[in-house]
Formats: sequence, C-alpha cells, structure tokens
Amino acid sequence: MQVRGMQRKIVALLVLAALAGLAWSTMDAGKVRMLVFVLLGGFALRVLLTAGRRYDEEENPQ
Repeated sequence: MQVRGMQRKIVALLVLAALAGLAWSTMDAGKVRMLVFVLLGGFALRVLLTAGRRYDEEENPQ
C-alpha cells in the first residue's frame, strides 16, 4: 500500500500531532517543551506549504 498526494500530508500531520501530544503529556511545562512545540509547528508549516510531488513518475519514467 502506497500513500500518495494529499494522504501523505495527512499522515505527516497526524504523526506530528501525535508527537505534540506525547510532548504535552510527558514533558514538564517550560522552555524545553515550548521549543519542542515550536519545532513541531515549523515542520507542520513546512508540510502544509510544500507542493505535492509525484514520486511514482520520477521513479518510473515512461
């Protein structure tokens, strides 16, 4: 099963949300937890702003 296009973004955002949930529940409030949220938010923003690529066309040119 291959994940393509918009599904890939959804999976990536769900993984980032799960990591944020883990950080929220396991880390003490403070600067380090805030830094983790800023980093995860930056990754989420990058995922949202990037255009979808079609990797299957690059691997199998016809």
